[in-house]
Amino acid sequence: MAPTPVHPAQTDEHQYWTDPILCEETRARLEHFRSLGWLPPNFKPKTLEGIAVVERYWRKYCIQSNEDYVDFLLLEDQTIYMNFFDWMFKTSRKKLLQSYDEYWRRLCQYFELFARRRVGEDARQQMRRFLEGVFPAERKIPRRTKDKNTLDVDAFGVIYRHHWVHSRFFRHGSMIVQFAAVQLWSAITGTRPGVLLPQDTSSPGNPVLGKRKRDDTFQSDLPKHISLKDLPDSVCYRDIELFYLKDLQSKRDVLCAIIEFRNLKGRPEGADGTKFFMHGDYQLAYCPITQIIAFAFRDRAFANADLTPELIWRLRVPRGNSSLPLRWKPEVLNVPLLRRLERTPYGYRLDGSLPMTYDSSRQALKELGRDARFEDDIGHYNYRRWTANEVNKNFTSQERQRVLGQSGDAVFEKHYQSQFIARDLQHVVLLRPSQEGLVRFAGSMLRKRDLSAPSDLTEAHKRAICQNPEILQLRREKRELMAEMRSVAGTIKNARDTFPHLFQRHETVKKDLAKLRKALAIETRETARKDYFNNAPVLEVDRQIKQMLLGESDVEERDADSSAEEDWELPIPDYVFPERARLVENFYGPDAEDFHEDKLLTRRIQVTKDMVALLLLCEPSRRGNRVNWDLDEEENIHTEQPEQLASDDDTQICPTDVCIICFGESRRSASNPPPHKFPSKRPDSLRRHLIDSHLLHAHDGISCNWEACRTLPKFAKITEFLAHANKEHEYDIKIKLCHLSERPRASHRDGSSRETSTESENRQGTETPASSVDFDMTNIDPRLMRPGPITVVKPSACPSNTDISASPPGCPVTTTDSNSAEISARRVTRGTAKAANIEPGPKLESSSQHATRSSRKIRRPEEQPGRQQKGKGRPGKSKASSVRYTPRRSKRLRTQ
Repeated sequence: MAPTPVHPAQTDEHQYWTDPILCEETRARLEHFRSLGWLPPNFKPKTLEGIAVVERYWRKYCIQSNEDYVDFLLLEDQTIYMNFFDWMFKTSRKKLLQSYDEYWRRLCQYFELFARRRVGEDARQQMRRFLEGVFPAERKIPRRTKDKNTLDVDAFGVIYRHHWVHSRFFRHGSMIVQFAAVQLWSAITGTRPGVLLPQDTSSPGNPVLGKRKRDDTFQSDLPKHISLKDLPDSVCYRDIELFYLKDLQSKRDVLCAIIEFRNLKGRPEGADGTKFFMHGDYQLAYCPITQIIAFAFRDRAFANADLTPELIWRLRVPRGNSSLPLRWKPEVLNVPLLRRLERTPYGYRLDGSLPMTYDSSRQALKELGRDARFEDDIGHYNYRRWTANEVNKNFTSQERQRVLGQSGDAVFEKHYQSQFIARDLQHVVLLRPSQEGLVRFAGSMLRKRDLSAPSDLTEAHKRAICQNPEILQLRREKRELMAEMRSVAGTIKNARDTFPHLFQRHETVKKDLAKLRKALAIETRETARKDYFNNAPVLEVDRQIKQMLLGESDVEERDADSSAEEDWELPIPDYVFPERARLVENFYGPDAEDFHEDKLLTRRIQVTKDMVALLLLCEPSRRGNRVNWDLDEEENIHTEQPEQLASDDDTQICPTDVCIICFGESRRSASNPPPHKFPSKRPDSLRRHLIDSHLLHAHDGISCNWEACRTLPKFAKITEFLAHANKEHEYDIKIKLCHLSERPRASHRDGSSRETSTESENRQGTETPASSVDFDMTNIDPRLMRPGPITVVKPSACPSNTDISASPPGCPVTTTDSNSAEISARRVTRGTAKAANIEPGPKLESSSQHATRSSRKIRRPEEQPGRQQKGKGRPGKSKASSVRYTPRRSKRLRTQ
């Protein structure tokens, strides 16, 4: 029998194989075929993405076999295909038989791209026998299909409530309300998620499909495709008819909507969609009309500019009319209701035209199910299967196909029909008492929900990740690279240009470390969830067995305690915005079941106001040290108590790993973000932040912004503020006076910052008022606080050597040694001669430039006066009471 030819592609269609989904070589070959007058099959983008997965496997297999991947594919030898699946089984992760069936179907479509025909019938039959018989039997591949979990009304109520009350996946209010609308619309209509949210996340000007990186090397000479669709692949205001209908049973008219869902599967571009009816609900949490109205007020979409949330719920249908429609502004007709966020320098804001992405909703739904402590993951098709089964119970087969957008019963029976028989057969067959409630709960996803299940990593999990050998090796390599860059370039930033190979290697190791940490965190979290749901029932049974062995009295007490905890739920969190707190109260509070007409109208107006306000709000950033990768067992014990102190609002003790000013600002309001925690191994970064961000800008003094210190006057000097921080808040991060004096001078001349840092490194052991925990301001010599260089007086005004050794540590060092001037003169002339390569001379004025720089240093009191000094003094102005020796200069300064 002749091979079946493939359906020819239409020349006026966009050729999707030209998009960067398949590899570049494959697209080049297909372009060559097109230049010869034959168009390859024009598979849709989702089909091409599935083919691209098989293509990567096939090309790797051909590389190992030293064969051309196209010629080897076109041999149409079932033995080659069988060996390929054996190789895939040995080299890839464990898969179900259903996955291998899908790979074989995609490999046949890959064959059609090059062969211009379908795979021969003989090869198809041989491969079908292989995949259904020999292959799973020899390889022990499970024949079970993937679980098709289905929601029910009880599980949906739990998930939907958990989103409004507990979910923290989204920070922006628009995403919170939009995600709730996606869940509600999916439950009501059972539509495919691709109808509400596009899977193509690219912008209209750059239609990149799939996860493959775009490669501009391949360029097709086909004319650029212009889509017939002028609307986004989402619900726009044009698709919604909003109107009032008269309700004969109540005094008020009901606000209703008809929504047309376009972009249906199997429909050509621009074709009509399916229209669904929605109406207002007295249960405000499940009212889709409230959400549509909130979106309209957010986008100012109503043609009536004076319409407000208070007035819209009081409108009435006029006499003689059957309805009262509400019109949209013409400029918003093509604007989607569900839109994505874009990041700006000032934060996140809602995009004006791009719809919300499918991936963001998918990730949010997955995290929502895990945060609600469900064992099985939740996806969009859980909602669609739920609606399909409910429709199948109440509608005819034709109506079900119309609602779901299907062409026959085979798809529903294979992919949507629930595997669980939700009927009490014991009641039907054996005429036993009906237990429909137990049957319904047995098939619900709530049966596999455990509120004690872990939803995040624990401290033990984090500690295990930190002690992973691969993590330790990468961290060690990263520290070695950082140390090498600092030794050869001074800083890591300087090594970017001077030693690019070291910097590039450091960046690679840093990325590998972050990638490995993320992979281990995901794997650990998944393993912890699976282990809990597998082991928790066994441990619970063991616990009850031990209780029963102890005696019946203990069992009865336990049963009483367990009955009191049956209705236990997660505690309601504290919300950043009061609007969300009021929404939760009106949705699930004690008055939510009060359906009195006037009270219901008041709550409906308040819910609309709060939802419109929430759509425009965004919570502060939650970024920070979400996972402490430097966690150690000993450090955890020592830092546990300070964390408890820091979390208490009444304590006045400030942790030394945060900025005291930022910490005081975060304590003023619950909506303020927490302060950044600096690593304990790098206190210099905290000092730089405090000085550069706060202390350098305190020109007119500085105040303590802690609530308990508001009544204190402003501190005129920075040292007074530091003394207050140490005394009242036990906060000392070893700030020295040299740190405060060097920062403003760094911008006066080039290279001064590097010189200052070098001097500070050589200044080890220098005591300053801010470098000790036990300092007292009365022990500081007032002249240390004065700006300007330190001068040296004439030798004749100095006391004797015995006075120097007897002087207390807090007093100025003085001397009357007659040889001190000669020692100082020899030291200065020797350093000057070495720098200028001239003979030493008796002049002291030749080194005034270095004397000013060196005179910033103060000689330590414990140094002996007879020791030879290598610094420079500057004669001239004298003080009658003291002379100060300057410390020795660094080697770099002596060479200048």
